[in-house]
Amino acid sequence: MSERPVFVVPEEGEPEVVSPAGDWEEHRMTVLEHLEDLRRVLIHSLLAWGAGSVVGLAASFWTVKLLTFPLDAAHYKPVVLSPVGSFTIYIKVGLLTGLVIALPIILQRVWWFVSPGLKPSERRFARPLLISSLSLFTFGALLAYGFAYLGVQMLSRFSSFTGIGYVPVLDNYLGVLALLIVAFGVTFEFPVALVLGSLAGFVSSDKLKRWRKGAYLLIFAVGYLITPGADPITPLPLIIPLLMLYEGSIFVIRRMKR
Repeated sequence: MSERPVFVVPEEGEPEVVSPAGDWEEHRMTVLEHLEDLRRVLIHSLLAWGAGSVVGLAASFWTVKLLTFPLDAAHYKPVVLSPVGSFTIYIKVGLLTGLVIALPIILQRVWWFVSPGLKPSERRFARPLLISSLSLFTFGALLAYGFAYLGVQMLSRFSSFTGIGYVPVLDNYLGVLALLIVAFGVTFEFPVALVLGSLAGFVSSDKLKRWRKGAYLLIFAVGYLITPGADPITPLPLIIPLLMLYEGSIFVIRRMKR
């Protein structure tokens, strides 16, 4: 796909000037042309989501089975509280699965739209940062699923000890699981935020070293806040990777000479 011109609002009577600074400044683009490109990106993204949703809806039964595996492992049978509850849940899960399937195409289209407006030095960092962001979010989501399994097991043991039964409502359970996945995924994005901060000149490897004690305390606080269980051991599988990611961020930013 060829490079597109960068969006610049032309002034009346202004002659077109070709900049020697590089291809990212070579051409000018009218507002309508820019909006046309944006419309094309939106249409392609919606088509990709629609195609992914077809697959997601077809696989929604197995997706729900995977998401409710922690309940099955603890011998819980989820219930719904409305006649169309199951149908609605499968539709929601199918659409969200379709969005996940379409995400690579959507991101590729967004990159195609914004990349011509970036300087060559910015383009060099954008793609690794995007890949790192997706990888870290996926790792956080998988860890959240593991914590959901652990949380249900702990709830099962607590119910057996107290004799108080628990009947999981499927909609509520999936909502909590989705919230946990988002919380873990976003938390694991903080190395990307640190690198972006270094590119913007807000942080440096020396500053991160000076902030190490405070950052460690914050990581421990976040770990104990968003993980299930009141014991001191359960949050460690989250806290330890976050500590390693913080140290890795210092190393990467130092290699970037910042």
